[in-house]
Amino acid sequence: MKKLLAITVSTFFGVSIFAFEKIPTQELFYSYLKNDADLKNLTIEAEKAQLALEASQIDNGFDISLSSGTVTLKTVGTDSTLSVKSAGVSASLPQASNLTFSATSNASLTNGNAETSSQLSDTKLNLGIDLISSSALNRKISLMQAERTLTQAKRNLQNEALQTETDFYTALKALLTSTSEIITAESELYTDTIEFESIKAKGYSTSSSTYKLAQMEVLSDQHEIESKRRSLLHDYIIFYKECGYEISLEDDVDFYDLIPSDIPAVAALNIEDFDSEKYTEIEEALWTYEINSLSRSAQKNFTLSANGGYTFNNSDTSSNTVDAGVSSTIGGLNLTAGVSIPLTGANPAYTLSATLSPNTFRKNSITKKTNDLTEEQELLAIEEARINYGTVIVDKQQELQDLNWTKESCQESLEMYEKLSSELKNYFEAGIIKESEYLSALSNAKSYKVKLISNSIDYIIYNNEIQSLFVTE
Repeated sequence: MKKLLAITVSTFFGVSIFAFEKIPTQELFYSYLKNDADLKNLTIEAEKAQLALEASQIDNGFDISLSSGTVTLKTVGTDSTLSVKSAGVSASLPQASNLTFSATSNASLTNGNAETSSQLSDTKLNLGIDLISSSALNRKISLMQAERTLTQAKRNLQNEALQTETDFYTALKALLTSTSEIITAESELYTDTIEFESIKAKGYSTSSSTYKLAQMEVLSDQHEIESKRRSLLHDYIIFYKECGYEISLEDDVDFYDLIPSDIPAVAALNIEDFDSEKYTEIEEALWTYEINSLSRSAQKNFTLSANGGYTFNNSDTSSNTVDAGVSSTIGGLNLTAGVSIPLTGANPAYTLSATLSPNTFRKNSITKKTNDLTEEQELLAIEEARINYGTVIVDKQQELQDLNWTKESCQESLEMYEKLSSELKNYFEAGIIKESEYLSALSNAKSYKVKLISNSIDYIIYNNEIQSLFVTE
Protein backbone atom coordinates (compact mmCIF):
# COMPACT_ATOMS: atom_id res chain seq x y z
CA MET A 1 0.00 0.00 0.00
CA LYS A 2 1.67 3.16 -1.28
CA LYS A 3 -0.15 5.64 0.93
CA LEU A 4 -2.19 5.28 4.08
CA LEU A 5 -4.80 7.82 5.04
CA ALA A 6 -5.87 7.73 8.67
CA ILE A 7 -8.62 10.05 9.79
CA THR A 8 -10.42 10.37 13.10
CA VAL A 9 -13.29 12.69 13.99
CA SER A 10 -14.06 13.57 17.58
CA THR A 11 -17.77 14.43 17.16
CA PHE A 12 -20.25 14.63 14.32
CA PHE A 13 -20.67 18.38 14.68
CA GLY A 14 -17.44 19.26 16.42
CA VAL A 15 -13.92 20.00 15.33
CA SER A 16 -12.21 17.07 13.64
CA ILE A 17 -8.83 15.74 14.70
CA PHE A 18 -7.38 15.12 11.28
CA ALA A 19 -4.00 13.60 10.43
CA PHE A 20 -2.95 11.98 7.14
CA GLU A 21 -0.35 12.17 4.41
CA LYS A 22 -2.01 14.09 1.60
CA ILE A 23 -0.95 13.23 -1.96
CA PRO A 24 -0.37 16.32 -4.14
CA THR A 25 -2.81 16.65 -7.03
CA GLN A 26 -0.07 16.76 -9.66
CA GLU A 27 1.48 13.60 -8.26
CA LEU A 28 -1.90 11.90 -8.50
CA PHE A 29 -2.31 13.16 -12.07
CA TYR A 30 1.10 11.96 -13.27
CA SER A 31 0.41 8.56 -11.77
CA TYR A 32 -3.00 8.57 -13.47
CA LEU A 33 -1.26 9.29 -16.79
CA LYS A 34 1.17 6.41 -16.35
CA ASN A 35 -1.70 4.02 -15.73
CA ASP A 36 -3.65 5.05 -18.85
CA ALA A 37 -3.65 2.11 -21.28
CA ASP A 38 -4.94 4.15 -24.24
CA LEU A 39 -2.08 6.62 -23.85
CA LYS A 40 0.45 3.77 -23.92
CA ASN A 41 -1.19 2.25 -26.98
CA LEU A 42 -1.22 5.54 -28.90
CA THR A 43 2.45 6.08 -28.04
CA ILE A 44 3.20 2.74 -29.72
CA GLU A 45 1.03 3.71 -32.70
CA ALA A 46 3.04 6.92 -33.13
CA GLU A 47 6.29 4.94 -33.12
CA LYS A 48 4.87 2.53 -35.73
CA ALA A 49 3.80 5.46 -37.92
CA GLN A 50 7.34 6.86 -37.74
CA LEU A 51 8.71 3.51 -38.94
CA ALA A 52 6.11 3.39 -41.73
CA LEU A 53 7.22 6.85 -42.91
CA GLU A 54 10.85 5.73 -42.99
CA ALA A 55 9.83 2.68 -45.04
CA SER A 56 7.89 4.90 -47.47
CA GLN A 57 10.89 7.20 -47.87
CA ILE A 58 13.02 4.16 -48.73
CA ASP A 59 10.45 2.90 -51.24
CA ASN A 60 10.29 6.29 -52.95
CA GLY A 61 14.02 6.98 -52.90
CA PHE A 62 17.03 5.75 -54.84
CA ASP A 63 16.90 2.01 -55.47
CA ILE A 64 19.41 -0.43 -56.86
CA SER A 65 19.27 -4.18 -57.41
CA LEU A 66 21.75 -6.78 -58.63
CA SER A 67 20.91 -10.07 -60.31
CA SER A 68 23.15 -13.04 -60.98
CA GLY A 69 20.78 -14.24 -63.69
CA THR A 70 20.44 -17.93 -64.46
CA VAL A 71 23.75 -19.79 -64.28
CA THR A 72 24.03 -23.13 -66.14
CA LEU A 73 27.00 -25.50 -66.17
CA LYS A 74 27.19 -28.18 -68.90
CA THR A 75 29.86 -30.83 -69.28
CA VAL A 76 30.44 -33.05 -72.31
CA GLY A 77 33.42 -35.34 -71.82
CA THR A 78 36.34 -33.16 -70.90
CA ASP A 79 34.66 -30.00 -72.23
CA SER A 80 32.60 -27.74 -69.95
CA THR A 81 30.43 -24.70 -70.69
CA LEU A 82 29.39 -22.12 -68.14
CA SER A 83 26.55 -19.86 -69.29
CA VAL A 84 24.79 -16.93 -67.64
CA LYS A 85 21.45 -15.53 -68.85
CA SER A 86 19.94 -12.16 -67.90
CA ALA A 87 22.59 -11.20 -65.36
CA GLY A 88 22.55 -7.50 -64.62
CA VAL A 89 22.07 -4.46 -62.50
CA SER A 90 19.26 -1.92 -62.32
CA ALA A 91 18.86 1.41 -60.54
CA SER A 92 16.06 3.93 -60.27
CA LEU A 93 15.70 7.50 -59.07
CA PRO A 94 11.93 8.21 -58.78
CA GLN A 95 12.34 11.87 -57.83
CA ALA A 96 14.15 12.56 -61.15
CA SER A 97 11.16 11.92 -63.48
CA ASN A 98 11.37 8.23 -62.67
CA LEU A 99 14.87 7.97 -64.15
CA THR A 100 15.98 4.33 -64.52
CA PHE A 101 19.19 2.63 -65.62
CA SER A 102 19.67 -1.05 -66.34
CA ALA A 103 22.40 -3.29 -67.66
CA THR A 104 21.81 -6.95 -68.64
CA SER A 105 23.91 -9.55 -70.38
CA ASN A 106 24.06 -13.14 -71.60
CA ALA A 107 27.52 -14.72 -71.41
CA SER A 108 29.13 -18.10 -71.88
CA LEU A 109 32.56 -19.54 -71.10
CA THR A 110 33.69 -22.81 -72.78
CA ASN A 111 36.72 -24.71 -71.50
CA GLY A 112 38.01 -27.59 -73.65
CA ASN A 113 41.20 -29.56 -74.24
CA ALA A 114 42.18 -27.36 -77.13
CA GLU A 115 41.30 -23.85 -75.92
CA THR A 116 39.15 -21.70 -73.73
CA SER A 117 36.66 -19.32 -75.36
CA SER A 118 34.16 -16.77 -74.09
CA GLN A 119 31.22 -15.03 -75.73
CA LEU A 120 28.93 -12.13 -74.82
CA SER A 121 25.52 -11.68 -76.44
CA ASP A 122 22.67 -9.21 -76.01
CA THR A 123 24.56 -7.15 -73.46
CA LYS A 124 22.31 -4.14 -73.06
CA LEU A 125 22.75 -0.76 -71.44
CA ASN A 126 19.49 1.18 -71.12
CA LEU A 127 18.42 4.55 -69.74
CA GLY A 128 14.72 5.45 -69.35
CA ILE A 129 12.83 8.52 -68.27
CA ASP A 130 9.18 9.64 -68.01
CA LEU A 131 8.38 12.65 -70.17
CA ILE A 132 4.70 12.86 -69.25
CA SER A 133 3.47 10.66 -66.43
CA SER A 134 2.04 10.67 -62.91
CA SER A 135 4.96 8.83 -61.30
CA ALA A 136 6.39 11.95 -59.62
CA LEU A 137 2.94 12.96 -58.39
CA ASN A 138 2.19 9.46 -57.12
CA ARG A 139 5.50 9.48 -55.27
CA LYS A 140 4.58 12.82 -53.67
CA ILE A 141 1.14 11.51 -52.70
CA SER A 142 2.63 8.37 -51.15
CA LEU A 143 5.05 10.39 -49.03
CA MET A 144 2.35 12.90 -48.03
CA GLN A 145 0.05 10.10 -46.89
CA ALA A 146 2.82 8.49 -44.84
CA GLU A 147 3.68 11.86 -43.27
CA ARG A 148 -0.02 12.48 -42.61
CA THR A 149 -0.33 9.12 -40.87
CA LEU A 150 2.54 10.06 -38.56
CA THR A 151 1.10 13.54 -37.97
CA GLN A 152 -2.30 12.06 -37.16
CA ALA A 153 -0.74 9.53 -34.79
CA LYS A 154 1.02 12.37 -32.94
CA ARG A 155 -2.21 14.35 -32.80
CA ASN A 156 -4.10 11.36 -31.47
CA LEU A 157 -1.47 10.98 -28.78
CA GLN A 158 -1.67 14.65 -27.84
CA ASN A 159 -5.48 14.62 -27.81
CA GLU A 160 -5.48 11.49 -25.66
CA ALA A 161 -3.14 13.22 -23.21
CA LEU A 162 -5.57 16.16 -23.04
CA GLN A 163 -8.51 13.79 -22.70
CA THR A 164 -6.76 11.86 -19.95
CA GLU A 165 -6.17 15.09 -18.03
CA THR A 166 -9.82 15.99 -18.58
CA ASP A 167 -10.92 12.56 -17.35
CA PHE A 168 -8.73 12.92 -14.26
CA TYR A 169 -10.11 16.32 -13.33
CA THR A 170 -13.66 15.27 -14.21
CA ALA A 171 -13.36 12.36 -11.79
CA LEU A 172 -11.88 14.67 -9.17
CA LYS A 173 -14.67 17.17 -9.71
CA ALA A 174 -17.23 14.39 -9.26
CA LEU A 175 -15.72 13.73 -5.82
CA LEU A 176 -15.99 17.42 -5.00
CA THR A 177 -19.58 17.52 -6.23
CA SER A 178 -20.45 14.58 -3.97
CA THR A 179 -18.66 16.31 -1.09
CA SER A 180 -20.68 19.47 -1.79
CA GLU A 181 -23.88 17.40 -1.75
CA ILE A 182 -22.95 16.04 1.67
CA ILE A 183 -22.25 19.55 2.95
CA THR A 184 -25.61 20.70 1.57
CA ALA A 185 -27.31 17.73 3.24
CA GLU A 186 -25.57 18.62 6.51
CA SER A 187 -26.77 22.20 6.14
CA GLU A 188 -30.31 20.92 5.74
CA LEU A 189 -29.77 18.75 8.82
CA TYR A 190 -28.65 21.78 10.81
CA THR A 191 -31.72 23.73 9.64
CA ASP A 192 -34.08 20.87 10.51
CA THR A 193 -32.29 20.43 13.84
CA ILE A 194 -32.85 24.10 14.63
CA GLU A 195 -36.53 23.65 13.80
CA PHE A 196 -36.73 20.48 15.91
CA GLU A 197 -35.08 22.18 18.86
CA SER A 198 -37.55 25.05 18.52
CA ILE A 199 -40.47 22.61 18.61
CA LYS A 200 -39.10 20.90 21.71
CA ALA A 201 -38.61 24.30 23.34
CA LYS A 202 -42.24 25.15 22.69
CA GLY A 203 -43.25 22.14 24.76
CA TYR A 204 -44.81 19.91 22.11
CA SER A 205 -45.52 16.39 23.32
CA THR A 206 -43.29 13.62 22.00
CA SER A 207 -46.43 11.86 20.78
CA SER A 208 -47.70 14.85 18.79
CA SER A 209 -47.59 14.79 15.00
CA THR A 210 -45.66 18.09 14.91
CA TYR A 211 -42.95 16.66 17.15
CA LYS A 212 -42.77 13.37 15.25
CA LEU A 213 -42.63 15.03 11.82
CA ALA A 214 -39.80 17.33 12.91
CA GLN A 215 -37.97 14.38 14.44
CA MET A 216 -38.42 12.33 11.24
CA GLU A 217 -36.97 15.19 9.17
CA VAL A 218 -33.82 15.10 11.31
CA LEU A 219 -33.55 11.30 11.13
CA SER A 220 -34.15 11.35 7.36
CA ASP A 221 -31.40 13.96 6.92
CA GLN A 222 -28.99 11.84 8.96
CA HIS A 223 -29.83 8.75 6.88
CA GLU A 224 -29.30 10.64 3.62
CA ILE A 225 -25.94 11.94 4.83
CA GLU A 226 -24.82 8.47 5.84
CA SER A 227 -25.87 7.04 2.46
CA LYS A 228 -23.99 9.75 0.56
CA ARG A 229 -20.92 9.27 2.76
CA ARG A 230 -20.79 5.52 2.09
CA SER A 231 -21.06 6.10 -1.65
CA LEU A 232 -18.37 8.80 -1.65
CA LEU A 233 -16.07 6.63 0.46
CA HIS A 234 -16.25 3.96 -2.26
CA ASP A 235 -15.68 6.55 -5.02
CA TYR A 236 -12.55 7.90 -3.30
CA ILE A 237 -11.02 4.45 -3.00
CA ILE A 238 -11.72 3.73 -6.70
CA PHE A 239 -10.33 7.11 -7.78
CA TYR A 240 -7.07 6.63 -5.91
CA LYS A 241 -6.81 3.09 -7.25
CA GLU A 242 -7.07 4.44 -10.82
CA CYS A 243 -4.21 6.77 -9.90
CA GLY A 244 -2.12 3.78 -8.81
CA TYR A 245 -2.59 4.15 -5.05
CA GLU A 246 -4.15 1.80 -2.55
CA ILE A 247 -5.73 3.80 0.29
CA SER A 248 -7.74 3.13 3.41
CA LEU A 249 -10.29 5.59 4.75
CA GLU A 250 -12.11 5.49 8.06
CA ASP A 251 -15.90 5.45 7.91
CA ASP A 252 -16.11 8.75 9.81
CA VAL A 253 -13.64 10.60 7.57
CA ASP A 254 -14.35 14.30 7.11
CA PHE A 255 -14.45 14.60 3.31
CA TYR A 256 -14.13 18.34 3.47
CA ASP A 257 -10.55 17.89 4.64
CA LEU A 258 -9.84 15.71 1.57
CA ILE A 259 -10.61 18.42 -0.96
CA PRO A 260 -7.40 19.50 -2.77
CA SER A 261 -5.97 22.93 -2.11
CA ASP A 262 -3.33 22.75 -4.86
CA ILE A 263 -5.44 22.78 -8.03
CA PRO A 264 -3.32 24.75 -10.54
CA ALA A 265 -4.81 28.10 -11.46
CA VAL A 266 -4.91 28.54 -15.24
CA ALA A 267 -5.77 31.51 -17.39
CA ALA A 268 -8.67 30.79 -19.72
CA LEU A 269 -7.74 30.46 -23.38
CA ASN A 270 -9.46 32.70 -25.90
CA ILE A 271 -10.72 30.65 -28.85
CA GLU A 272 -10.34 33.66 -31.16
CA ASP A 273 -6.58 33.64 -30.53
CA PHE A 274 -6.34 30.40 -32.51
CA ASP A 275 -5.97 30.16 -36.29
CA SER A 276 -9.31 29.15 -37.80
CA GLU A 277 -7.48 27.15 -40.49
CA LYS A 278 -6.11 24.96 -37.68
CA TYR A 279 -9.60 24.14 -36.41
CA THR A 280 -9.57 20.35 -36.62
CA GLU A 281 -12.68 19.96 -38.74
CA ILE A 282 -11.55 22.66 -41.20
CA GLU A 283 -7.97 21.37 -41.36
CA GLU A 284 -9.12 17.81 -42.02
CA ALA A 285 -11.55 18.95 -44.73
CA LEU A 286 -8.79 21.01 -46.40
CA TRP A 287 -6.36 18.08 -46.21
CA THR A 288 -8.89 15.69 -47.72
CA TYR A 289 -9.51 18.11 -50.58
CA GLU A 290 -5.78 18.63 -51.16
CA ILE A 291 -4.74 14.96 -51.18
CA ASN A 292 -7.74 13.92 -53.27
CA SER A 293 -7.09 16.73 -55.74
CA LEU A 294 -3.55 15.44 -56.19
CA SER A 295 -4.86 11.90 -56.63
CA ARG A 296 -7.31 13.09 -59.28
CA SER A 297 -4.50 14.95 -61.06
CA ALA A 298 -2.44 11.76 -61.03
CA GLN A 299 -5.13 9.93 -63.01
CA LYS A 300 -3.66 10.92 -66.38
CA ASN A 301 -5.24 9.74 -69.64
CA PHE A 302 -2.02 10.51 -71.53
CA THR A 303 1.49 9.38 -70.62
CA LEU A 304 4.75 9.40 -72.52
CA SER A 305 8.12 7.88 -71.65
CA ALA A 306 11.37 7.41 -73.56
CA ASN A 307 14.38 5.16 -73.29
CA GLY A 308 17.73 4.81 -74.98
CA GLY A 309 20.69 2.48 -74.75
CA TYR A 310 23.40 0.39 -76.33
CA THR A 311 23.47 -3.34 -77.04
CA PHE A 312 26.60 -5.39 -77.57
CA ASN A 313 26.16 -8.24 -80.07
CA ASN A 314 22.44 -7.75 -80.56
CA SER A 315 21.00 -11.10 -81.62
CA ASP A 316 18.36 -9.38 -83.80
CA THR A 317 21.00 -7.69 -85.99
CA SER A 318 24.10 -9.78 -85.18
CA SER A 319 26.00 -6.56 -84.40
CA ASN A 320 26.34 -3.83 -81.82
CA THR A 321 23.39 -1.45 -81.89
CA VAL A 322 22.27 1.87 -80.58
CA ASP A 323 18.72 1.54 -79.25
CA ALA A 324 15.90 4.03 -78.69
CA GLY A 325 12.22 3.72 -77.89
CA VAL A 326 9.08 5.46 -76.72
CA SER A 327 5.88 4.28 -75.05
CA SER A 328 2.61 6.12 -74.63
CA THR A 329 -0.85 5.67 -73.21
CA ILE A 330 -3.79 7.57 -74.67
CA GLY A 331 -6.93 6.60 -72.77
CA GLY A 332 -7.45 2.94 -73.58
CA LEU A 333 -4.77 2.87 -76.29
CA ASN A 334 -1.25 1.71 -75.41
CA LEU A 335 1.52 2.27 -77.97
CA THR A 336 5.19 1.31 -77.96
CA ALA A 337 7.84 1.82 -80.63
CA GLY A 338 11.54 1.07 -80.74
CA VAL A 339 14.48 1.02 -83.10
CA SER A 340 17.89 -0.70 -82.96
CA ILE A 341 20.49 0.83 -85.32
CA PRO A 342 23.51 -1.41 -86.14
CA LEU A 343 26.90 0.28 -86.04
CA THR A 344 27.96 -1.79 -89.09
CA GLY A 345 25.65 0.20 -91.37
CA ALA A 346 23.17 -2.64 -91.79
CA ASN A 347 19.43 -2.03 -91.83
CA PRO A 348 17.97 -1.11 -88.44
CA ALA A 349 15.46 -3.33 -86.62
CA TYR A 350 12.11 -1.80 -85.68
CA THR A 351 9.61 -2.90 -83.03
CA LEU A 352 6.00 -1.73 -82.82
CA SER A 353 3.04 -2.72 -80.63
CA ALA A 354 -0.45 -1.42 -79.94
CA THR A 355 -3.17 -2.44 -77.51
CA LEU A 356 -6.71 -1.06 -77.59
CA SER A 357 -9.26 -1.32 -74.77
CA PRO A 358 -12.50 0.51 -75.78
CA ASN A 359 -14.11 0.09 -72.36
CA THR A 360 -11.30 2.10 -70.79
CA PHE A 361 -12.41 5.20 -72.72
CA ARG A 362 -15.95 4.79 -71.43
CA LYS A 363 -14.83 4.19 -67.84
CA ASN A 364 -12.51 7.22 -67.98
CA SER A 365 -15.52 9.39 -68.79
CA ILE A 366 -17.43 7.97 -65.80
CA THR A 367 -14.39 8.43 -63.54
CA LYS A 368 -14.15 12.08 -64.60
CA LYS A 369 -17.80 12.73 -63.68
CA THR A 370 -17.41 10.86 -60.37
CA ASN A 371 -14.33 12.91 -59.51
CA ASP A 372 -16.21 16.15 -60.24
CA LEU A 373 -19.00 15.12 -57.86
CA THR A 374 -16.51 14.07 -55.18
CA GLU A 375 -14.72 17.40 -55.46
CA GLU A 376 -18.04 19.20 -55.02
CA GLN A 377 -18.69 17.19 -51.85
CA GLU A 378 -15.26 18.03 -50.49
CA LEU A 379 -15.82 21.75 -51.06
CA LEU A 380 -19.17 21.48 -49.29
CA ALA A 381 -17.44 19.77 -46.35
CA ILE A 382 -15.00 22.70 -46.10
CA GLU A 383 -17.87 25.19 -46.14
CA GLU A 384 -19.80 23.23 -43.49
CA ALA A 385 -16.68 23.04 -41.29
CA ARG A 386 -16.33 26.83 -41.41
CA ILE A 387 -20.00 27.26 -40.44
CA ASN A 388 -19.58 24.82 -37.54
CA TYR A 389 -16.51 26.73 -36.41
CA GLY A 390 -18.56 29.91 -36.15
CA THR A 391 -21.06 28.08 -33.94
CA VAL A 392 -18.31 26.69 -31.73
CA ILE A 393 -16.87 30.18 -31.21
CA VAL A 394 -20.23 31.45 -29.92
CA ASP A 395 -20.70 28.40 -27.66
CA LYS A 396 -17.21 28.59 -26.15
CA GLN A 397 -17.38 32.33 -25.58
CA GLN A 398 -20.68 31.86 -23.73
CA GLU A 399 -19.18 28.97 -21.75
CA LEU A 400 -16.25 31.17 -20.73
CA GLN A 401 -18.59 33.96 -19.66
CA ASP A 402 -20.51 31.45 -17.51
CA LEU A 403 -17.27 30.23 -15.92
CA ASN A 404 -16.20 33.78 -15.11
CA TRP A 405 -19.63 34.61 -13.67
CA THR A 406 -19.62 31.46 -11.53
CA LYS A 407 -16.16 32.27 -10.24
CA GLU A 408 -17.13 35.80 -9.23
CA SER A 409 -20.44 34.65 -7.72
CA CYS A 410 -18.84 31.85 -5.68
CA GLN A 411 -16.05 34.15 -4.51
CA GLU A 412 -18.53 36.76 -3.29
CA SER A 413 -20.72 34.15 -1.57
CA LEU A 414 -17.70 32.51 0.04
CA GLU A 415 -16.47 35.80 1.48
CA MET A 416 -19.96 36.60 2.76
CA TYR A 417 -20.48 33.23 4.48
CA GLU A 418 -16.94 33.15 5.89
CA LYS A 419 -17.60 36.52 7.50
CA LEU A 420 -21.01 35.38 8.73
CA SER A 421 -19.71 32.09 10.15
CA SER A 422 -16.91 33.97 11.91
CA GLU A 423 -19.46 36.28 13.56
CA LEU A 424 -21.81 33.41 14.49
CA LYS A 425 -18.90 31.48 15.96
CA ASN A 426 -18.38 34.32 18.44
CA TYR A 427 -22.12 34.39 19.22
CA PHE A 428 -22.11 30.61 19.75
CA GLU A 429 -19.08 30.74 22.04
CA ALA A 430 -20.82 33.53 23.96
CA GLY A 431 -23.88 31.33 24.37
CA ILE A 432 -26.15 33.65 22.37
CA ILE A 433 -27.05 31.12 19.64
CA LYS A 434 -27.11 27.34 19.34
CA GLU A 435 -24.25 25.39 17.75
CA SER A 436 -26.49 24.24 14.87
CA GLU A 437 -27.03 27.87 13.80
CA TYR A 438 -23.31 28.46 13.60
CA LEU A 439 -22.71 25.16 11.79
CA SER A 440 -25.38 26.05 9.21
CA ALA A 441 -23.48 29.18 8.20
CA LEU A 442 -20.18 27.28 8.30
CA SER A 443 -21.60 24.63 5.94
CA ASN A 444 -22.59 27.30 3.45
CA ALA A 445 -19.05 28.70 3.54
CA LYS A 446 -17.63 25.21 3.00
CA SER A 447 -20.06 24.59 0.15
CA TYR A 448 -18.96 27.69 -1.74
CA LYS A 449 -15.31 26.90 -1.16
CA VAL A 450 -15.83 23.49 -2.77
CA LYS A 451 -17.71 25.14 -5.64
CA LEU A 452 -14.84 27.59 -6.13
CA ILE A 453 -12.34 24.72 -6.34
CA SER A 454 -14.65 22.94 -8.79
CA ASN A 455 -14.70 26.13 -10.83
CA SER A 456 -10.88 26.06 -11.00
CA ILE A 457 -11.14 22.52 -12.39
CA ASP A 458 -13.70 23.73 -14.93
CA TYR A 459 -11.12 26.20 -16.30
CA ILE A 460 -8.62 23.36 -16.80
CA ILE A 461 -11.23 21.23 -18.58
CA TYR A 462 -12.30 24.24 -20.65
CA ASN A 463 -8.73 24.90 -21.80
CA ASN A 464 -8.28 21.24 -22.72
CA GLU A 465 -11.45 21.35 -24.78
CA ILE A 466 -10.26 24.48 -26.59
CA GLN A 467 -6.87 22.95 -27.37
CA SER A 468 -8.42 19.71 -28.62
CA LEU A 469 -10.47 21.70 -31.15
CA PHE A 470 -7.29 22.71 -33.01
CA VAL A 471 -4.31 20.92 -34.52
CA THR A 472 -0.84 21.96 -33.43
CA GLU A 473 1.19 21.06 -36.52
